[in-house]
Amino acid sequence: MGGRDNSRKARPRRSQAEDDVAERPNSSQLSRQGRELSMLRWAVLGAMLVITLTWPVYGRTGHPVWVYILVFAGYNLLVELLRRLVARFRSIAWVPVLDLPAAAVLYYFDADPGGPLFVIFYLGLIYASASMSLRGSLLYTAAVVFVVAMIAPTLPLWSATDRQLRELASRLVVLALVGVGTNILMRRWAEQQQGAQVAEHARERMLEMDRLRRRFILSVSHELRTPLTALRAGLGLLEMSAGKELGAEQRLLLTNARRNTERLRSFIDELLAYNEAEAGTLSLVRWQLDLRDVVAEALPGVLHLVHEKGQTVEADMPEPLPVEGDRRKLEHVVTNLLANANKHAPIGALIRVSGRTTGDEVVLSVSDDGPAIAAGDGDASLEHSHHPDPIEDATGLGLALTRGIVELHGGRIWVDVVEGRGTEFRVALPSGQNRREL
Repeated sequence: MGGRDNSRKARPRRSQAEDDVAERPNSSQLSRQGRELSMLRWAVLGAMLVITLTWPVYGRTGHPVWVYILVFAGYNLLVELLRRLVARFRSIAWVPVLDLPAAAVLYYFDADPGGPLFVIFYLGLIYASASMSLRGSLLYTAAVVFVVAMIAPTLPLWSATDRQLRELASRLVVLALVGVGTNILMRRWAEQQQGAQVAEHARERMLEMDRLRRRFILSVSHELRTPLTALRAGLGLLEMSAGKELGAEQRLLLTNARRNTERLRSFIDELLAYNEAEAGTLSLVRWQLDLRDVVAEALPGVLHLVHEKGQTVEADMPEPLPVEGDRRKLEHVVTNLLANANKHAPIGALIRVSGRTTGDEVVLSVSDDGPAIAAGDGDASLEHSHHPDPIEDATGLGLALTRGIVELHGGRIWVDVVEGRGTEFRVALPSGQNRREL
């Protein structure tokens, strides 16, 4: 407890300056905002110029107001040139600082409080909200309100009536609301942009990690295949040449070694196939098949597992089950379903394999009379991200790959859970008989 408290006390606290920096948008956001705000600025100045040319008004010096707007446009052009040509002026943070005195001088020459030149203050508020910290933007808004409050009573048309006092107060409130509201909107926009960038970077990182994972799996699997092939060949030669001379324990040891070698080979093949399925490169070699033959070829591969647990396998496929598909991959599907039933069924359980042709589909079922899984876990186990038992199913790939192969054949796979009758996996594939008739 003491160490934890000490570390908490020793944790440095961010300064106000660091908080302000954290609130500011990043450089890329400022660059994009600078272009957008520049376009807005020129659009507003253009609209003001058209309005004052269409309905001329004059300032306290007798010059038309559009002249002052052209002066501010010239100032604005100088600002744009400095930002483009001088690297140290690329940021827009200094623009509202110069805008305030420029707007104050031009507004002072206006003859009407709240006239066309009053709009220039809004341009400065928008730039300040986009480029300054929250505290800086609020201080800038307060400065604008103060400047307007000082200049307005000196304008020629000011007469200190109650109406003009209310109008001045309204303008000051609107300036404050625009400054604060624009700042809030800019902060939200910046947060959304930052969130979108973080999400995009995370997506790109996930894609890159997935690509590296697939490359790693492919590389490791191929590297393992070479010594595994040599090991299988060596064990086969040993069994052929010295099998009769070995004692019972030695033969059992040799049998277990070959069996585990086959398991490792099957796992590597499954890993490669799953990698191809994830990459979308898993291909099929389609033939007209009888699914009963596929089951007959898959059964020997799991019989030793069934016998180890004292289980039995019962097949009920009285009629042909014609499908069009890849024999090797469909055999992999049957093997995975049988191995899954063997793994989760108790000792002495009965595993049933049945097949029927229903309409335009061939349905193969693999069930056991063990305890039923919880509702919802069956379908979740078909997803590669679901690991109901990481110790018993270290890879979590078998059923996910099974689903991928079935769907690649245009079929579907699902789980039926019946209380008291165990779990039943069903695979429905398009009937090859219908394809031949077409």
